[in-house]
Amino acid sequence: MIDWTGERFIPGNGGTQLRYEHMHRYAMAQSLVDGRRVLDFGSGEGYGTAALASRAASVTGVDIDPEAVAHARTKYEAVLNVSFEVITDNRLPFSDGSFDVITCFEVIEHVPNPNAVIEEIARLLSTDGVLLISTPNKAEYSDKNNFNNEYHLKEFHIEEFREFLQEHFASVNFLGQRL
Repeated sequence: MIDWTGERFIPGNGGTQLRYEHMHRYAMAQSLVDGRRVLDFGSGEGYGTAALASRAASVTGVDIDPEAVAHARTKYEAVLNVSFEVITDNRLPFSDGSFDVITCFEVIEHVPNPNAVIEEIARLLSTDGVLLISTPNKAEYSDKNNFNNEYHLKEFHIEEFREFLQEHFASVNFLGQRL
């Protein structure tokens, strides 16, 4: 079992609201992955990767934490169309355009170089692929509450995040999430 530190969501920890927020993102993503090749970037414990596998052709979860990947491999070994890999550098061992859908939920704010991550995601996404990405809105999450999450290296205000994504993708649409 992975220890709960507050850095990443682990089912059964963090309370009901946190559980709903995280599970809701993957529930929405399931409707877009039917029969598609999926990369779950920042898969953590693996719960979301396994959820996507119920509809996708295949799902690969990647994370920088070897302990999380080892945990996911063991916990979800019975899910046949799932694999988990450790990210060891900025370039993942997959060919350009390898994935039809890439999910990256609540990850980008944790990385030291968001631009490098988004460039790698763009490389891996197929020409007609879909990126589903989420990050807390700094205005609501931190500024409004005078809160500093020690695990967040770069938080975005919503317009800043839109501009960041538009530098790499021709079409960017935003959806909101409320409990």
